Amino acid sequence: MNFFPVRAFSLRGAAAASLVLFVALGGTSCSTVNVRTEKGALTRESLKSAKILQNLGKKDDPALLTVSDRCIKLLRDAKRQDSFGSRNNAAAGYLKAAVEARHMLVGGEAAPGSTEEEELLDLHNHALAKFAEIWSTDARRLVPGPYRFAFQGEEFIIKQSPNSDYDSHFFDRAVATEAIKGKGVTDKHRKGFGASLVGIRERTPGRAAEMARFPERGMHLSISLTIDQIETAGETQIVSVALLDPVQRQTVRVGNRSFPLAADFSAPMELILKGKNEILWGLEGFFDAKDRIEESGIYLLEPYDPDRIPVILTHGLISVPIIWRDIIPEFLSESDIANKFQFMAFTYPSSFPIPESAQLFRHELAALRAEYDPDGNDPLSTNVVAMGHSMGGVLTHLLVADIEDRLWNEIGEVPLDELPIGEEAREGIRDLVYFEPDQAVTRAVFLSTPHGGAEMATMSAVDVVSKLVRFPADVVVTTLNTTADLFDPNSGMQIEGLKVDLKKPVTSVQSLRPDSPVSVALTTSPYKPGVKYHSIIGDRGKGNTPDSSDGVVEYWSSHVDGAESELIVPTGHTTYTDPNAIADLKRILRLHAGL
Repeated sequence: MNFFPVRAFSLRGAAAASLVLFVALGGTSCSTVNVRTEKGALTRESLKSAKILQNLGKKDDPALLTVSDRCIKLLRDAKRQDSFGSRNNAAAGYLKAAVEARHMLVGGEAAPGSTEEEELLDLHNHALAKFAEIWSTDARRLVPGPYRFAFQGEEFIIKQSPNSDYDSHFFDRAVATEAIKGKGVTDKHRKGFGASLVGIRERTPGRAAEMARFPERGMHLSISLTIDQIETAGETQIVSVALLDPVQRQTVRVGNRSFPLAADFSAPMELILKGKNEILWGLEGFFDAKDRIEESGIYLLEPYDPDRIPVILTHGLISVPIIWRDIIPEFLSESDIANKFQFMAFTYPSSFPIPESAQLFRHELAALRAEYDPDGNDPLSTNVVAMGHSMGGVLTHLLVADIEDRLWNEIGEVPLDELPIGEEAREGIRDLVYFEPDQAVTRAVFLSTPHGGAEMATMSAVDVVSKLVRFPADVVVTTLNTTADLFDPNSGMQIEGLKVDLKKPVTSVQSLRPDSPVSVALTTSPYKPGVKYHSIIGDRGKGNTPDSSDGVVEYWSSHVDGAESELIVPTGHTTYTDPNAIADLKRILRLHAGL
């Protein structure tokens, strides 16, 4: 599976129809996540803070002047050592500067909230982050410590603190978030104490099973490095460092004081989505279904936690998980939400007819539970929140709808057991159209969801576009969309007992027609008992609900009776971008967790 494929996608002759359909169905964003890592940023910012402290010290603080002078020399020397290739010496120089700044912070010589404290924090954090970047590439880190460094006649021993949330060997490398420059993801960070980093654990052959449900670019997590303790043994300073999880920890003790733990919640998303274009990636997922099916599944964004409630995010038509790039950092930056929930994303070929995608969703959930919760005791098997945008909302609805035989009744004129087909094909259809609601999904959130279909799906260009989709060999593009053993739509064959024309190709777009079997079955099926659900709907700022539309889905289709809440936001189809919608998602999660 590959959450973030790297294959180049060419529109070729499909370009015109592709873009028309994309825009017509609400694809308005053309953003690319552009990111670069600025090599000299950390040293420059460290020196900047040290010079500010030097000027402050010259006024009336000799101790501050002494420390700032020493740090400027340390940083300049470390920079030279790094440029000469003496990485170990450079790392020790940056560490020494961080230690000097920390001593002053622990000593309480800088008043809380003062300029002196702010610049000491920046000096400490940037210098320590530079040490972390160099140290993360040091081969010695892969063997048991402690580790020795020498710089300007002083010796340091580095060891891991027992307070660490991660073992020092867990991540293959670290990138300082202050060095990450770019656009495409909304900035969500927390100022405080510690080196803010992105820890990266690569997907390697030896980790195939462990990393199978993580993006191809590996696991990218917000982490914070802190100096937990400093001891002196003769001429040697023993520095104990802690690698902390800022998603689960909000503060850190430094001497007798408590500081917010510094973190950047957007940086991991920036690195993992680097170079991704929302339009091209979404079109690839629609037209290259043959390849995308191999990359489909439910992906984790952090190591699985048996105690936290899963929130599964599902994208819509001609879309991909990049749409959640701002929402996930928003969630992670809210400590009460992050402590209660873990976030996952379901991705699939968005051109698949809806019953096929819904079947894939169910199978992936079953596989996820078999892997992580075989005993069925975790929230993964008992308490899941599902959120879906557009067609992803339809797939989410199908998880909590009591369909019974309603879908089959829209397709077949006779009971399935009486259909004149082979037993293997019959079982394939049964798994596709007969299914129970997922008992673990206790709350669902629908964003711009066409529960009753969308008139846009009746546009004439849809039939042209349908012919351009490349499906896998074992998928027949029909309303039933089961196995090739069932029938060949090109043969002209029509099975008695069916209401549908097998010769007509069908993709997900036709599945979204108001008169499609899925739309009719969904709007006539009750929700499973006990499930709670919410709607977020766009009206393009016209304020004309209930006669409104988000430009793709009409209000009559996105509205569902019995919802615990319904929020109208002044946007088009991309309701997930609206600040009020994001605030409502947070409210819903807090409500679900009883916060």
